[in-house]
Formats: sequence, structure tokens, C-alpha cells
Amino acid sequence: MFSSLFGNQIESFVVQFAYFFLLFILYSFGGWIVECIWTYFAKRKLENRGFLFGPICPIYGVGSLACVLLIGPLNLSWTLEFLLMIILCDVIEYITSVVLEKIYHVRWWDYTTGSLLHLNGRISLETSIGFGVGGIFILHIIQPLFAHLLCYLGLPVLLIISGILLVIFIADVLLSMIAISNIKDVFKGGTVDLTAEIKRFSIDYYKKASRLSRRLARTAMHHVENAQKEAKKRVSETFKSKTPKKK
Repeated sequence: MFSSLFGNQIESFVVQFAYFFLLFILYSFGGWIVECIWTYFAKRKLENRGFLFGPICPIYGVGSLACVLLIGPLNLSWTLEFLLMIILCDVIEYITSVVLEKIYHVRWWDYTTGSLLHLNGRISLETSIGFGVGGIFILHIIQPLFAHLLCYLGLPVLLIISGILLVIFIADVLLSMIAISNIKDVFKGGTVDLTAEIKRFSIDYYKKASRLSRRLARTAMHHVENAQKEAKKRVSETFKSKTPKKK
């Protein structure tokens, strides 16, 4: 009985984790699109935004899920939902900015310039309003659509897709952290929005590492080929010396 109950609890946890993880990925991808559009109109150029190599911004996934799980069940008026979403998302953005700066000693985004009102350059009036409006849109339009889509997939497909994306996500996080740790001295002390530049340097880091690996591989193969030729030569000379000469 207890083993059956325990097994059911594990199964329920796995299903819920897969469901919310896919929501996290969907919202993170949507946030990446919003960031790219925002920076295009602000800077008149396309930038690959986000902390990771992949086309996702995890902070948007965390903020969206927080709104869905914490504010959605309260069934408040749109005005209260709007205000609570601003507060919640601003807290998440501020904490994320501080943590990233403490770890990597660089400011990932900065609202000091180009913002009507900001708090230490980490959160701004414009983005706060955007979070509030976006939160209402997510809660009442996007979330029902996503929920219907994920339910339509069916449990086996849901688990398979979430499993594959989880592996890719973990690999992306690890590779991004390794790259940034190796290049963070380039940006140390930066106080401007360096997200796109950091990602560009991270990609260049792996390109250089890949080229170095290929050079090392070619050098190693060259030495192996030379060693094989030398071994064949010695074997041939050994057999020749041992072969009796015909009289």
C-alpha cells in the first residue's frame, strides 16, 4: 500500500514537473522574442539577448510562472493583478541583477540611461509597466492557450519533449557558465548593458576552443601517422635483415 502510494506521488511529481518545465521554456522563449524586439526598436539592430546560448531568457520564464502560480489563484481584479505583477516581477529582476553582478562582476543590464525612472539601474518604470501589462496578458490569454496546448499533447509526448528540453537546457546552462567564467575579466566592472556583448564573446570563446581542438586533433593525427610510418619502416627493415640472402 505504502509503496503504491509512494509510487503514485513520484509519478504525480514527474508529470507536474514536466508540465511546469515546458511552461517555463515556452515563457522563456517568448521573453527572448520580446527582448529581441525591444532592443531592435531601441537600438535599431538585432541582438541575441539572454544569459544562455539558446533562444530563451530564463528570467521571463521564472517571472511568468510566478505570476501564474502565485497571483492567478487569487482571482483578484485586473487592477490589483497589475500592481502585484509589477511588484513581483520587479523583485525578481532586481534580485537577478544583483546575483549576476555578484557572481560575474559585471552589470548584465542597466536602465540608468534612456529611462524616465529607475532604481539603481536595475529596474525601471517602463519595464515595470511592461511587466504589469504582459502579466495580465499572460494570465488571461496566453496561459489558457498554453495549458490547452500541453494537455492536447498527451502525457507520453509531454514527458518525452520535457525530458529532451531539460537535457538541452542543463547543457546550455553549463556551457554558458563555463564560457562566461573564462571571459568575465574582459567585462569586469562594466556598468552598461552588456548582455549581447557577453553572449557574443561566449560564442567566440567556444569557436576558438573548437578551432584549438581541431588543431590539436590534426597535430595528434599527424604524430600518429608519422609513428605508424616509422613503425612500418622498422618492421620492414627488421624482416629484411632476418631474411636469408639467396646464393
